[in-house]
Amino acid sequence: MIKASHLQTFAKVAELKNISLAAEALHRSQPAVSGQLKALQESFTQPLYERKGMGIELTELGKSLLPYAQRQAKLLIDAETFRLQMEYDQVVTLKVGASTTIANYALPTLIAQFHKDYPAIKVNVLVGNTQKILHNLTSLDAAFVEGRVHGIKNTGYYPTAWKQDELILIMPEKHPLAEVEEITLESLYDYPLIMREQGSGTREMIELAFKQRLDLEIEPVIELYSTESIKEAVRVGLGIALVSKLAVETLPPTIRWRSLREEDRIIRPLSMLLPDLGHNTHWIRALIR
Repeated sequence: MIKASHLQTFAKVAELKNISLAAEALHRSQPAVSGQLKALQESFTQPLYERKGMGIELTELGKSLLPYAQRQAKLLIDAETFRLQMEYDQVVTLKVGASTTIANYALPTLIAQFHKDYPAIKVNVLVGNTQKILHNLTSLDAAFVEGRVHGIKNTGYYPTAWKQDELILIMPEKHPLAEVEEITLESLYDYPLIMREQGSGTREMIELAFKQRLDLEIEPVIELYSTESIKEAVRVGLGIALVSKLAVETLPPTIRWRSLREEDRIIRPLSMLLPDLGHNTHWIRALIR
């Protein structure tokens, strides 16, 4: 039987790639850490790691075990945090990750209401594109992302549909498409298109729509890292763009927006990811209710 404490030690050694440094971080002696690694290794017939100079390097088996060890280490930390909160009434801090569009246009209202209801609870938000948020997933109490969710197997987190969002077309007020009765996806291909950077959930959905529906690859006239930058680029005439309908309320008056025709509309999920076992999950549900 594998012990939870051995997995926690393995995760820390894998993180620091050094047994001595891991012992310091865990406030244990080096022989104690080495002993726990040896006990864990005895549960497997193949090696989990190899010594490289003063450090260690995981084998393929060790790399496969690591997500489970990281999950167990987080559970132990969560359990201790929960104990401190309950026993000593410590301040609760929620760590939330949100892709850029959600962070800019959906979360502020929710957080403002949450602070009115629970003023003693802090909310820290990590903002980035979907790829960045998923990369940092295991350090979060919850994540809110746009588009498809990849690469979360063995993380201990599960996705659930939170909201639906539509990507709408924005353009300068005197753009030729502003007067078109039904705007098709194919018609956008004739104009300079401004897009988010690679790794953005919005960009992925746009590229997927052009590829699956029209078998077209698109090349943006410019890549920008936020919807606000895209809106400004549209305003000054650099091109047109597809952005979240959540951003409509903050459009400047010189920008027009339109939905694509019914059969070409791009509807995407906004997903919430929660840990299977999270001591702050009840607060996250209070945040989005």
